[in-house]
Amino acid sequence: MSEAEKDRTGIPPKLFGWCRRWSSEIGKLDGNQSRISYMQSELPELLTETGIFVEILSSIAEVKSNPLVRTPTMFDSEMVLYRDPHGQFSVRMYLWEPGAFDPIHDHNSWGVIGTASGGLTVTTYRRRNPDCSQTRATLDQTSSEIVSLGDTYTVFPLEDGIHRTGNPGLYTIIQVGVYGENLTGRNYINIFHESDGRIERLFSLQEKKRMLAREALVIFGGETTREQGSAVV
Repeated sequence: MSEAEKDRTGIPPKLFGWCRRWSSEIGKLDGNQSRISYMQSELPELLTETGIFVEILSSIAEVKSNPLVRTPTMFDSEMVLYRDPHGQFSVRMYLWEPGAFDPIHDHNSWGVIGTASGGLTVTTYRRRNPDCSQTRATLDQTSSEIVSLGDTYTVFPLEDGIHRTGNPGLYTIIQVGVYGENLTGRNYINIFHESDGRIERLFSLQEKKRMLAREALVIFGGETTREQGSAVV
């Protein structure tokens, strides 16, 4: 990776090397389970490469035009480190300040997540009546665990992957996830509101702007469609 490519992507050359190797190896594997197993064996080693994450964080903190900050994502704390050119996977980083958690949500792909700093909490849920409604759901908590440095946690699409992650500790932590290709065809994920059972669709900011623009075209006699997109997580 050249310095120009680093400036364009915002990721260190060493991480780029990891991702290129993963791209080559994942392309040889058949089935999602074999890809999950591969990432379960690979991700823990990457998470111990402290220098990579120090370089990423320093660049984000010091360079105002860092592309990792500008890329549209689902969550405020989320940054896309790498997108496989063949669409096989993406690598994403989440920064959780003390007491911060994402909303309960599902996924569009398989994923393997871990932490470069320790102290990540993952809580999983199951729908009491799956597939009965697209707007409301009653959830039962099925597990809650602390993911330590060197450990991984696997997520699955749709009903099998409802969870929330976050940081119950005193220091900001780093979560890293490798997510496979979109298996659902959706351009959103579902957010589950535990307090009243509502299900809300969450789009990336970029997708939301596109949707609003299409809908606003109706005023001028245009047509609007809510197209399916390529949201991964």
